[in-house]
Amino acid sequence: MTLFRKSKAMVLTGVLVIAVAVALPLQPVFGEGGARRDVVLHELERNATSRDMLYLVEFEATQAGAPTSREQTIELLNTLVIPTLESLGKDGNVRAGGIVAGTLGGAFVVGAKSKDEVTELVRALPAWGIMQWKVTPLETFAHRADLERKVVQGLRTQK
Repeated sequence: MTLFRKSKAMVLTGVLVIAVAVALPLQPVFGEGGARRDVVLHELERNATSRDMLYLVEFEATQAGAPTSREQTIELLNTLVIPTLESLGKDGNVRAGGIVAGTLGGAFVVGAKSKDEVTELVRALPAWGIMQWKVTPLETFAHRADLERKVVQGLRTQK
């Protein structure tokens, strides 16, 4: 196996480990069927509107993070990838997430009071330096429905 393939394989392994660490805590919630899932998601959304905004955090491995030797791969996994996975798995603000199929990246949804709080969370992750990050604020469905109701009311009064 060439060095490039080994590096690519190790980065893919790291991304897979991240996906498993994020997905395993969610398995009991989503494994009980659609109705249970919908109730849980609605409750999370309702709670999020009262205290936190939701943010989509997308990440992708950079070439700078690709190991070039077996020893670097071991070091990368032990000091960056595994601690990052453990941190995301323990953080109660991370609502859901996973790896984007066919890429060396992924995403998760986090509840926070501000974008700055999300930035602090991301910068505190050990793998922060080997990933490219994008944070996008999300509106909840309930909030957007309320906004659209106001638009409808405004249009009706214009008759």
